[in-house]
Parts: sequence; structure tokens; C-alpha cells
Amino acid sequence: MVVEGKVIVYGAGISGMIAAFNLAREGYEVVVRDREEGFGGSRVFNPSTHVTPLDLEATSEYIGIDISTAFHPMESIDLFLHDYRIPLPVAGSYAVERSSRPTSLDALLYRHCLEAGVSFEFGRPLRGEEVDSLSPNTIIACGLNPEAYDYLGVPYIHWYAWMARGESSKPNYAWNWLDESVTEYGYISFCNGIYFNLLFSYGKEVDALALERYQDFMSRVMDMEMDGWEYIQGAVPLAVPDNPRLFRKNLIMCGTISGAMDPFMGFGISGALVTGKVSALAVTNKAKAEEEFARFTRNFARVFQFKREVWYGLRPRVDLMEELARILGPQRSLSLIVEGIRRGRKSSAIPGFGPLGCH
Repeated sequence: MVVEGKVIVYGAGISGMIAAFNLAREGYEVVVRDREEGFGGSRVFNPSTHVTPLDLEATSEYIGIDISTAFHPMESIDLFLHDYRIPLPVAGSYAVERSSRPTSLDALLYRHCLEAGVSFEFGRPLRGEEVDSLSPNTIIACGLNPEAYDYLGVPYIHWYAWMARGESSKPNYAWNWLDESVTEYGYISFCNGIYFNLLFSYGKEVDALALERYQDFMSRVMDMEMDGWEYIQGAVPLAVPDNPRLFRKNLIMCGTISGAMDPFMGFGISGALVTGKVSALAVTNKAKAEEEFARFTRNFARVFQFKREVWYGLRPRVDLMEELARILGPQRSLSLIVEGIRRGRKSSAIPGFGPLGCH
């Protein structure tokens, strides 16, 4: 039976907790359910660290929570075309931790939720047989959960990756490594005394030879050796140009499962932050929430098509990219990248990747 003024949120990640906090603050009784045994996201991936461009002040104002203590300005970021290094601009980019540790963004949001009176039920996943009977005010924030995608009919693609993580005293630093052995990239970030390293592809298995190439690069170029590599896989809602949806099966989508992410690089933090607020708004003002969701995701289809039709045509030729970068030199290459980022941010709607802000 639906209890008036009660809202169930499935998912105790970034977006789910922001939705819960905002609704509790408005006087709703809010219960957050999660399949894990505690907050902090999937134990398959977390603890993890991530780098995201973000309009930190505007985003904090929009979601109603000061998140500045969980985001740390980047000291340096590098792009590698094979071994060729191009330093990237760091202005407006932050490192953030996902975990249940006190230093994580999740812990900050969890504390706010408890203070607002939100209740949590852990070890309680979304079940397919209950989807059709849920209240229309139910919020689904199940992140990268392929089972939830299947229940709700969310189109998705599979991703595959080698992952390593551990402790490190290295300051806030990250790299992206492009190589023909993967469809996406190798990525590492350091934050809060830990690191997270991922070599991944969309729609293609990442074999042991690809990992060997990546490890060889780390050893020769970066003088780094890492053990404990795990092979993982999952799903991401980047299958079709119209993936972003605020509503599916009469339920409210929130965070990654809503498709509110950058389809080019896979940035999802900023989309998770703002759609947490938007999904809470959908409980009280559906029309306004749809307007906000469309504003934040309005360029998804265009960027999606660019990646499929242009970028994926270039990706198998990292050797040509490297050759061109060597001819141009690091400074000229950097200036071209900065201009590309500037234009990309200008046309991006998700706050953080774009200067649009959250107003």
C-alpha cells in the first residue's frame, strides 16, 4: 500500500542519496534501499577514485549540499598517445573518492541524509517482480546494475576492464592512455591516499595482451608496478542516442541509469549529482523536472553520434595521432586540446563538463 508522503529510493549512491536528502528536507518520509550491505556503491568497483570537470560552487548550490570538502583540485593530468605525453589543463577538474570511507563523497552524503531523517535498508535490491507494483514516486538510482536495466527496459552496452587499486601517497594526479588494444582508454587517478586504475573497452573483451601493453607502458614510462589486477565487466546505458530518460515504466530514473552522463569520455559524476536533485523535483513537479532533465542532457544525442561516427573511426589509429602530436610538439598539441575542450564544454549541457552552471 502506498503511504502518502512516503518515497522509496532504490540505490544508496551519489544520485540516490541526493534525491533522498532533498525530499526529506521537504518533509517526505524517505527510505533508501540498496543491494549492498552499506553505502558507498558497488563493492566490485569501490573504493575508487575519479576525476571530473565540475562547476563546484554552482553544483553545490543546485543540489542543496556543500560538496566542496569531497572534491580536490587536480595537480596534474596527462594524456598519453602510446608513450607520448601531453599535459592537460587542470582548471576546473577535481578528484573525488567513491567508497564508504570517511573521506569519500558517499560518506558526506550519507551523513547529510541521516541528519535529514532518511532511513536506509541495506541488503535490499530492486526485484523484477515488484517493478510494476511500485508507486510512481519511486526513484530508481541503481547505477551500473544490468539487472535493473533489464527490469526497466534500459538499453545498454557491455563493458570489460582490468582493474587495480590500492594505497598511494601520490598527490592528486591522473592520466588517460590511448592505445589500439582497447576501444576506450587506460585510466588512473590518485586521491585521499588511494589509487584506482582501469583499462577498459565498450563492447569488446580486454585480453591479457592489452593488459601487458598497459603494464609495460606503466613500467617504462611512469616507473610504476602494480599487482592485484582483477578482470571485471558490467553494463552502461550508452547504447542509443535517446538513452537519457527521466521516466521509465512510470518510475523516476536517477543518476547513471537515467543516462545523464557524457557519452564521449564517460563522465558520470556531474550527471549523478544534478539528477539527484531533478529526480526529487519529479516527485513534486513532474513538468519542471522534465524541463530540467532535458536541459542537462540536451546534447547527448549529438555527442553520442560524434563518438560513434567520427571518434571510433579514428581510435584504431593512435599511431597517426601520436605521429601528428610529435610533429606539432606538446605545446601546439596542448593548445589544440584546450580549444577542443573549450568548444566541447560550450556545447555540453551537463554542469561540470560545461560552464552552463545549474541555474
